[in-house]
Amino acid sequence: MPSNAGLISSINMTEVKAQEDVHQVRSWFGLTGEIVVESQLWHLVKVGGVRLNHPPVVNLLLRRGLTAADRLRLSYLHECGHFQTLPLALAHLLSLVWISRRRPRSAHERLIWLVGLAVAHQVVWELLAETYVMIREGSRYKQMYVQNARPLALLCLTALAGLGVGLSRWLAR
Repeated sequence: MPSNAGLISSINMTEVKAQEDVHQVRSWFGLTGEIVVESQLWHLVKVGGVRLNHPPVVNLLLRRGLTAADRLRLSYLHECGHFQTLPLALAHLLSLVWISRRRPRSAHERLIWLVGLAVAHQVVWELLAETYVMIREGSRYKQMYVQNARPLALLCLTALAGLGVGLSRWLAR
């Protein structure tokens, strides 16, 4: 399986290939899989034969107004970021479970807590994946978003951060 260097070099292409390109990825801790950005409305991540099709909600919000090539490259990097940040996302999830494991809850409260946990986990993981994109892109990311005044992207990141921190604090109480 090729390293992420191959993925990144193929993502840094000037001309966008067909959107059904499959990129083999390998995380720093050995997890391998495939990433496909099928369209602006659908992504596929495959790990160990398990298909995880999902709508690219964060990508749709953050990539609005960018060129097609930038949208595609950043979408692939974001999905790759999920592979690379999985241990951090799991650490967040497990720490919330551990901190609140002995708090007595009714069945209704447990259901609400589990929904909150799922949302908090996903929000934090999305932020971690986007942080990976920011680090990989460096000053180019700043130029695309900060210097080109993309208020929706900045608002989205701020809202996600607030939701992630707020839900995590609520779950840990």
